Amino acid sequence: MKLDELIENSYRLFEKYIIGKTLQVCKACCVTDEEEARLVNTPIRTVSSQLLETAYYQSARNYSDRELWEMKHFLPRVLELVNNFDFPCHSTEIVFARLDLDKPEKWTKEEIQLLTEFSVHFFRKCLTFYPFSPESERVGTYLVMFGVANFNLKLLLKEWENTDSIEGLLHFKDFVLNDIQYNVQSPYRLTNAFSNPAIDEEVINWLTNKAIKRTFSAKIEKQILENKSLDEETIAELSRTYELLQQ
Repeated sequence: MKLDELIENSYRLFEKYIIGKTLQVCKACCVTDEEEARLVNTPIRTVSSQLLETAYYQSARNYSDRELWEMKHFLPRVLELVNNFDFPCHSTEIVFARLDLDKPEKWTKEEIQLLTEFSVHFFRKCLTFYPFSPESERVGTYLVMFGVANFNLKLLLKEWENTDSIEGLLHFKDFVLNDIQYNVQSPYRLTNAFSNPAIDEEVINWLTNKAIKRTFSAKIEKQILENKSLDEETIAELSRTYELLQQ
């Protein structure tokens, strides 16, 4: 199923989460009455990322069931915006943090399945082009985004492992060279400030697995030997990545 179809399905699946004229947002200092009114009165398919950020995401959380209900109401539009790399949050990494997927009892099997499929398809999409725009974001940002929200990272890492494109390999090169802190006397960890020990452990265990090292080492060898369009800088970076994989 394509991402566009998944998003359309999400509008149908989550349409039962109807909201009223007010939201469980902090109006003491985070969201104004006017911002709240604009959000609840705007058709969901036309809500902008800016409006979602100012009238919803900037609010302090209260972790109530009603808050999650309202998150599910806006979720199809959030998925649609994320698919267009238009993130309705000041930090990309926390755009899905309000889903509370670590509490599966609050979700139906169909909802979990749709979100899982979205994460896999979106990550696969990310691996098909390089670099991103804005160039300040790397694929590690999106990996942490899903990790923070308790998505299944194993599925995303498997997608990366199975990708043979040069774009996917260049993202891997950037990740190894820029997104990992290589400590001598303590475990490696991700440099992204939004990461946490669980994400670090999952990703580092994958990255240091001997089979994964062999897989990506072979991909690098193939590209360096056969891809005549690579410039000297890219070849040097791929070679450095290859060296790190041999450690």
